[in-house]
Amino acid sequence: MASKFVAASSLAVALAPALAQSDLSLLPEGSKELTLGATLGSSPSRYGSAARSTYLLPQFSVEWSNGIFVEGLVLGMHMSDAPLLRYGPLLALDFGTQLADGSTGKFRPVAGGFINYVPVQELSLHAHVFTPLGDAGRVRLNARAGTQATLAPRHQLFAGVGANLLGGGAMQADFGTANYRPSGGVRDVYADLRWQWQFSAKYTLISAVQASRLLGDAAASPRTSERTGVTTSVTLRYGY
Repeated sequence: MASKFVAASSLAVALAPALAQSDLSLLPEGSKELTLGATLGSSPSRYGSAARSTYLLPQFSVEWSNGIFVEGLVLGMHMSDAPLLRYGPLLALDFGTQLADGSTGKFRPVAGGFINYVPVQELSLHAHVFTPLGDAGRVRLNARAGTQATLAPRHQLFAGVGANLLGGGAMQADFGTANYRPSGGVRDVYADLRWQWQFSAKYTLISAVQASRLLGDAAASPRTSERTGVTTSVTLRYGY
């Protein structure tokens, strides 16, 4: 179960910065951009747990000139030609959350969408939402505001703050017990920091840290032993 959680949580951590980058350029017609890599990370074994897990996961992303892209286990499409306003649909996979009785939920596809808006050069606003097909009560929404700075040639720093909101079904699956039924709402707020170093034309090294704080019914759950969680990772990417 821990491997399923860290795969899903690392995907969630990576997804917002990946979709929210403000320096994405429109590709020439008929071209594609392909990136391969690996991420070594450490995160709580599940939300609210004091135990930690270390993981090594492959990374894969590709974007075609028609706007279709794949980011790990997420398939999406850019519906806008404007580089400062990107939005579109998403399709991903849900590994199945550990339920209150110790069982694991179904492995199933989830659908959603994303929007990324850059009102000024120093600010990017991002949101993405997912819900299992046929189960709107388990909707999950991530909202993030971020900024970036060029520290030196080939060195960039990205920082952001955000929040995760869950529907009642998703909150119950993650934090509910037989005698505790949490309501939907804000699960946590977080801050993240990412340093990116393109040390050659093909290779990029990325170091990231995210700290989150559970709130409301998630924090009050009997399943929560640690309200503050920290996820760290190092990623090496090779771009074609």
